[in-house]
Amino acid sequence: MKSRANYKEYILDSIFIIFVVQLARISIKFILLSQLNLSLINLIITSIISFLIVGTFFVLIFKDNEKFNPSRIKIINMLNNQSKQIRIIIGTIFLICLFLSIYFNDEYDIYNIGILILSIIIIPIFEELLFREYIWNYLSNYTKNTLIVFICITVIYALYQVGYIDIIKQYMQVTHSPGYVVDSIMISTTKGLIMGSLLGIAKIKLKDTSICMLLHGIFSIFF
Repeated sequence: MKSRANYKEYILDSIFIIFVVQLARISIKFILLSQLNLSLINLIITSIISFLIVGTFFVLIFKDNEKFNPSRIKIINMLNNQSKQIRIIIGTIFLICLFLSIYFNDEYDIYNIGILILSIIIIPIFEELLFREYIWNYLSNYTKNTLIVFICITVIYALYQVGYIDIIKQYMQVTHSPGYVVDSIMISTTKGLIMGSLLGIAKIKLKDTSICMLLHGIFSIFF
């Protein structure tokens, strides 16, 4: 193993990983969407499928890699038994927020159901596995300074939001939303920096990726 002082190159590795992940997601969605008309429903459906394909792919790649997954991750390995009560409380809050979100939504069409599944379930699981589990474990192999890991992953997570430019641009195109794509990206990146910081703190304090997923879902409901 290389010296821990050389951890900076592993930060670059992490940036490369998220670049590949976003590129793969965009490519898959582009291929799927090219066979359909651009509409809100098709945009959500193709986004969901692309997340599921890329997510399954990187789980299969990382699951036997000691650097990314030292515990040979299974769902049970993501759970910290010491934070069981906190997990139950946050899980209950998540379900209540989810129920209220559905209750106060006047329309129950495919688009609204799809956006709910994508933003509150799929993306939180996808991003927390990628950032607060795999990449967190990876960087922790090369530096024991948790603050460095926290800062690096928070910044990388914020930069990662730029990769959603395809969804933002296509959504604005379909809905004829006013404003500029770059403004939406800046807002998304700022939210990513704030949310990434909060989720990183939760990861450090509770050492439970499942709680990060639940918190991410709650944040997505309100923000």
